Amino acid sequence: MFDPQLLEKLRIEKAEWEQILKKDIERFGERRQEFSSSSGIPSKNLYTPSDLEDERIDYLRDIGLPGKYPFTRGIYPNMYRREPFTFRIYTGFGTPRETNHRVKLLLKLGVNDLQLAADLPTQVGYDSDHIMSRGEVGKVGVAIDSLRDMEMIFDGIPLNSFKRVSTLFNSLGPIALCLFMALGEKQGLAIKDYGVDLQNDVIKEYVCRGTYIFPMEAGVRLCTDVVRFCAENAPHWYPMTICSNHLNAAGAGSTAATAFAIANGMVYIRDILKKGMPIDRFASLLCMFLDEREDFFITIANLRATRRLWARILKEQFGAKDANSMALKITSYSHGGETLRELLNNSARIAYAALGYVLGGVQFLYNASFDEAVSLASEDAVKVAVRTQQILAHELGITNTVDPLGGSYYIETLTNQIERRMRQIIEKVESLGGALEAIRKGYYQSVIAEGASLRQKRFEERDMVSVGVNVYRTEEEDPEPLFRMNQQSEEEQIRNLQALRRERNSREVQSALSAVKRVAKSEDNLVPAIFSAIKAYATVGEMSDVLREVFGEYKEAVSYL
Repeated sequence: MFDPQLLEKLRIEKAEWEQILKKDIERFGERRQEFSSSSGIPSKNLYTPSDLEDERIDYLRDIGLPGKYPFTRGIYPNMYRREPFTFRIYTGFGTPRETNHRVKLLLKLGVNDLQLAADLPTQVGYDSDHIMSRGEVGKVGVAIDSLRDMEMIFDGIPLNSFKRVSTLFNSLGPIALCLFMALGEKQGLAIKDYGVDLQNDVIKEYVCRGTYIFPMEAGVRLCTDVVRFCAENAPHWYPMTICSNHLNAAGAGSTAATAFAIANGMVYIRDILKKGMPIDRFASLLCMFLDEREDFFITIANLRATRRLWARILKEQFGAKDANSMALKITSYSHGGETLRELLNNSARIAYAALGYVLGGVQFLYNASFDEAVSLASEDAVKVAVRTQQILAHELGITNTVDPLGGSYYIETLTNQIERRMRQIIEKVESLGGALEAIRKGYYQSVIAEGASLRQKRFEERDMVSVGVNVYRTEEEDPEPLFRMNQQSEEEQIRNLQALRRERNSREVQSALSAVKRVAKSEDNLVPAIFSAIKAYATVGEMSDVLREVFGEYKEAVSYL
């Protein structure tokens, strides 16, 4: 890559510099005995062209140009000069009526991508009046029992008011999809008139978040039914965002978490291919949710390495020929380091995290609010989160150049090292029989447990610094929640649900649920049957119970490698 004469001159100059460095260290020392990234990659004190030579980095093969394979420098030729990343906000709490007020505020602030948070009962398929829902209704998201709740959340807000609307529902992807489809139909919109994104990634639920319901194979089927339906009916929607974020949060670390997410994605791809859909028909609909919580430069390099590795896997292993199939769209959430103490410091943490994702070339960005460590996000904190994204997009010149850190000796070396480590982990997963078997054998769990233990040890030893918490700590009272839940929200939601059951056509609901059961027992796509049930105002709990009856429920039983 570099002129041999230049490298030889550099070797001589560097040898002289190293002697000066050695004397400097002997005289002044260094702040720490070891410097390494959050992924355990040692950080050298200097990077030069010789590091790129050591990594055998070829510019055209490994770095290339934006919008061209292997997409290291971004998936679009002109990236943010064409249009900025979308301003996404994750919101939802209490009743649909309460969430409607917040959604209207977000629209007024300029949010163009709404991520709807559903409460835990909704995510695991229980209606708000189920005994398992008691005390959890509306607590970590809005309660969504039926299409009526979606109508209330978006009352006065056409779905096409936003560029995209999205939600999680990892175990119930067809239900999430159909809620948006049915609402769009109620609002008089055609599918082509608005955009929907879903996380719809159940595999990681079995090892971290825990909002699984059905056995793994049935869970995968529900996820891929959604992708196949959208490939045929809504090719501009993104029906699956494969998630490393929650795996990292659980303890895996960003590199292992991303490798696991890619391995999970390979399970979904193989399932769809097995059902007869060609790779170039659906691969462009798949996105990934990447996450790094400690290291600014790992944040940037991780996005670049993931794009490159994903492109290579899609091309080399799955035979993708369409460039759009290989160009991975990435979502990131600027959060993870927020502290309970000195809340305003979180604004700086979130802004720097967001900057890292932007420099890495993210497509969909949403920021945490500075007070999320203590309460539901207050309106003032949400406003700061949105404005932070807008400042990054429109001020300071950050988005004026494509991949401005591309070519950095450190960034390119780090990108290569991360890709190599991810490949090694994916190869381990594949050797165990793929992601599902690796989970059954406890490999994911062992990596997560070891990583979580190491993260805690590093925090306690102050190797992992949290300003105001384990260093520069001041004694102060923990802050009071800035935004409190309405204690009557659960009762209101249950009353509304019971009224729905009285008012709807019960015969039509039962007929639709019977159809869902029949399709679940077959190999047909579940989306059309669930769509009919939702339009009849069947509840999330009723549809989930039908699926539980057919598929059963997942029971965790693993040994740790």
